[in-house]
Amino acid sequence: MCNEDILRLLMDHRGHTVSEMASHFHVTQTAIRNRLLRLTLAQSVTRRRNDEQRRGRPQDLYFITSQGAAALAKAADDRS
Repeated sequence: MCNEDILRLLMDHRGHTVSEMASHFHVTQTAIRNRLLRLTLAQSVTRRRNDEQRRGRPQDLYFITSQGAAALAKAADDRS
């Protein structure tokens, strides 16, 4: 799993929680949080509170930003 994998997931399926991404990639939530921190600092990802959640600890949803989409497109062009 790399940053591009996370961006691709967020591009295809908007609004994932840390636990959903960890399950998808079969890694720990800590590994996802570390990647998301770097992606957030690079302004490739943003997070929002999940307002639809009714019970339990509030969760954040992560979304790709326009800068993240541009970085993903550039990475795809570089591979071509």
